Amino acid sequence: MNGPDNPPLSGYPDAETIGLRIEEIEFEGLHIRMTMTRAIRIVQLWEMVDGQPVGWIGNVFRIDSEPPCIYLGHRYEAVLARPERHALARLAAKRWKF
Repeated sequence: MNGPDNPPLSGYPDAETIGLRIEEIEFEGLHIRMTMTRAIRIVQLWEMVDGQPVGWIGNVFRIDSEPPCIYLGHRYEAVLARPERHALARLAAKRWKF
């Protein structure tokens, strides 16, 4: 839970945002929450533990390319090999449609 002792993760979108869409997946042992808004042309990827965001994984850009363009934080670049990155980007790309 967020509160004075446990503030929200920096950059994590406000759940009350109009047009925010959230989907969760399990991928390579990570529980990932994907957040998307109509106004922002990216899918944000967040690592979740016990329902709380604990780390920003990266962004998948909403552009037409194959494989979709993914940018990972340094911590997750070391964890996910190139084929896994492409697979994760494709999973996120499937959820772009509003």
